[in-house]
Amino acid sequence: MISVKNKLESMFGLVGIIISSTLLFMAVLLTPGYNPLEDTVSSLGLGPAKSLFSIAFVIGGSMGIPFYIYLERELSNLNETVRRLATAMSIITCVCIALVGIIPDETYIEIFRIFHSTVAFFSFISSAAYIGLFSILMYLSSNKSQFSRISFRKYHAILGFVIVGVLIILLITLLPIVEWIMTVLILTWIFISSIFVFVYQFIYIPVPTLRKLPNKKLLHLFEEILNILNELNLDQESITKAVKRDIKIIESRIEKEHLSNSKEIKNHT
Repeated sequence: MISVKNKLESMFGLVGIIISSTLLFMAVLLTPGYNPLEDTVSSLGLGPAKSLFSIAFVIGGSMGIPFYIYLERELSNLNETVRRLATAMSIITCVCIALVGIIPDETYIEIFRIFHSTVAFFSFISSAAYIGLFSILMYLSSNKSQFSRISFRKYHAILGFVIVGVLIILLITLLPIVEWIMTVLILTWIFISSIFVFVYQFIYIPVPTLRKLPNKKLLHLFEEILNILNELNLDQESITKAVKRDIKIIESRIEKEHLSNSKEIKNHT
């Protein structure tokens, strides 16, 4: 059977971004007089819809951690230094994003504002940093054909680089509208990443050129690949794991086909 753990981790990103985005924009609609041209994202945490704002950031930060750990594994064999740095930055960012959602204590409002401004500022900078690093890996993955690795599109990587550029503009201008543009771009990047992961994990066999082959032939082919890797005794554990995973995917599909055929036979008899 396909690893339940991998499926759950891949779902965290999509579920988290949908819930967070929905709650955030609900907070905008439910805050009287709110204007993205003049009001910052953080000011939603002081309005009547501050609970929605808080939940949005806590959920987004919490559910982002397992998603990025999963994403790291799927972007292996590209650049280990960039991959590990991107993952570390993404986890730190998720913690800061969750902290942004803390509801202010009116008793210590000045201290809270300093704390909130610090974690919010760092969240924007570190978000652009890890997205930029992951985008480098995604750009590389779009030029490589690998077993059991998601092939991201170049436009997705370019969007990540654009976010880094918008951060520079935000640091120069400090305009609320630029902050909102960056927020929407970050949410869009995460959503697209989650869609790629979801489609890969639940719909496609990882190698597009092989999807037309019957499952039994695919299974035989991947078993031969695994045997060759074992015979060569190459120090490529990640590739071996990838091939083994493909074998499990194909075996699962064969099992489903067998069950489906058995049901059809029973229905006819």
